[in-house]
Amino acid sequence: MKSQWPMVKLNEACSLNMGQSPDSSGYNDEGRGIPFYQGNADFGALTPVTRFYCDNPTKIAHRGDILLSVRAPIGAVNIANETCCIGRGLAALTACDSVDAKFLYYAIKSKHDELNAKGTGSTFKAINKKALHETQIPLPVLAEQKNVASILDNVSGLAALRKRQIMQLDLLAKSRFSCGTISDEVAA
Repeated sequence: MKSQWPMVKLNEACSLNMGQSPDSSGYNDEGRGIPFYQGNADFGALTPVTRFYCDNPTKIAHRGDILLSVRAPIGAVNIANETCCIGRGLAALTACDSVDAKFLYYAIKSKHDELNAKGTGSTFKAINKKALHETQIPLPVLAEQKNVASILDNVSGLAALRKRQIMQLDLLAKSRFSCGTISDEVAA
């Protein structure tokens, strides 16, 4: 089914800031400087989890920027929750004034497979700035972007809740088996 919304190149919807790793002497795990995210390994469910800091950042992302993994694996996304340094495994996408950042997050998230297909490299796949620029996303008017983002936030929240419930049910089932209660009942 063809989208009813106009399609635009990604660089028309946001500015792209490709990460660059600082000198190794510039980062630490002692809390000096600003958070430093190297790639997908630093991603949480929605926002990154700080493992390292950098007191001599080379590339900066700001609160609200979309962080996109551009090296193995390509396409994972998070939202920066504070000013941070980004390494070469990430790109920061800053939404234009006419683009809702959360809508941009979901639009990029929907392009995961396409971005992976554009990756190049024999050992580790990576995607470059040119390929990102050419990636097209749907772009309705701002009010509709906000509405879509709100709906997708609700759906994501429900999916996360269901995932937690399934995990809890799995733990319950495992605990019942380990106590012997179910196995005793089955044997009888």
